[in-house]
Amino acid sequence: MYLRISEDRTGQQAGVERQRDACLKRCQERGWSVVAVEQDNDVTARGSRKRPGFEAMLKAIVSGQAKHVVAWDLTRLQRNRRDELRLYEACKTTGTTLVLINGPELDFSTATGRLVADNLGSLARYEIELKGDRQVAAQSQAARKGLRSGGRRPFGYERDGITVREPEAEAVRAGYRAVLAGESLGAIARSWNAAGLPPDQKKYGEGHKGEPSEWTRSNVRIVLMNPRNAGRRAYRGEIVADAVWPAIVDAATYEAVKAILTNPERRTRPTSARRLLSGVALCSICGATVHAGGSARRGVATYRCSASLGHFARMAEPVEDYVSRLVVARLSRADAGELLVQKDHPDLGMLRAEQSGITERLGQLAAAFADGAVTAEQLRLGTARLRARDAEIEGTLGDAGRTDALGALVRAEDVQAAWDSLSTARRRRVVDTLMRVTIHPPGRGVRTFKPETVGIEWRTADEGDR
Repeated sequence: MYLRISEDRTGQQAGVERQRDACLKRCQERGWSVVAVEQDNDVTARGSRKRPGFEAMLKAIVSGQAKHVVAWDLTRLQRNRRDELRLYEACKTTGTTLVLINGPELDFSTATGRLVADNLGSLARYEIELKGDRQVAAQSQAARKGLRSGGRRPFGYERDGITVREPEAEAVRAGYRAVLAGESLGAIARSWNAAGLPPDQKKYGEGHKGEPSEWTRSNVRIVLMNPRNAGRRAYRGEIVADAVWPAIVDAATYEAVKAILTNPERRTRPTSARRLLSGVALCSICGATVHAGGSARRGVATYRCSASLGHFARMAEPVEDYVSRLVVARLSRADAGELLVQKDHPDLGMLRAEQSGITERLGQLAAAFADGAVTAEQLRLGTARLRARDAEIEGTLGDAGRTDALGALVRAEDVQAAWDSLSTARRRRVVDTLMRVTIHPPGRGVRTFKPETVGIEWRTADEGDR
């Protein structure tokens, strides 16, 4: 007996159990012994996805173990031409018949049986293609209205995809804050696992060798890159509407994190470095980033230019101590709160509204081209102009969401204690937000630290004059 259902959202296998009962009844009526029951629950027959139950059934046919295959109907057995041919050839070679609960018995030893099987197979493919076209049209329409069109439960929301599941939503918010503060995706994954918030195995990846699925860097990234968290509806990788469900984070925070995670430099600037300035500070000679390494003195960390060992090598701790004292002193000042206030702060609501308008205008432009009202060149130029403005808005929204790197320190009563409590990754993010650090060679024979050998260029306006 072969059982299959394309989608089982509850995981209770009710669909395949109904098929099992009907197929077993047919076997009992014929007096047949059931040598194997193979099933593919929650597995579509479309595309190239493997079906373990189907493959086991083919082996049973080819080996001569089974003389009859009982299934609910032909669409349960095959929905694509490739598997159809493999099944038919196996049955024809071994004389195996297909017995369908909702259909005829297919005897491949006769020309009539093969003709009926071919016709039924064509009808099955026609049915799935029509169904696919209807589903695509319905999903596109729902997306442009900001509606959900099914699928597995998204992390942070209940099964309806609309209601926020607060414990998970708070973990998502913490994940965004962590990225903005300089934490790695691996650290976020560990915190979600420690909190006992396992991912949906089907949606975010299976566990290793049957073990419970856990959060990893890759599936955390999938969650944080999902625009649904900002209340946006995406379709085929493109934002098409404001969603009907509530946002977990604001658009500025989402765009800021998206900009960080898609920045190519992120791969060359280690977020999990153990030293404060690795990948953050620059070499004064060539402008390359510095990295930490050992020295001739065991246990003494040094900073070196990542491009050339000959540019400089100097003890790391005095440099880090100097930079740390500057950070604490700056954030302890009475005007530190001004660092969180953007000059010419954008109206985020207007920017979001403008983005929605751009999406609508792109649709109108495509419709006008289809109707012959605009030329292909006009379509190209108009689309390029609108997409450029959309990218500019996303950049502005991203810049507006980066204040979390400093917020906890600026608001702390004891900045030194707050700084000491931060992880190295978060400290690195604060340094990179506040200043540009350039490390110079200490000079031949110099054994004492000189502040002038560490260049500090403040990133905030007018800091250099204070």
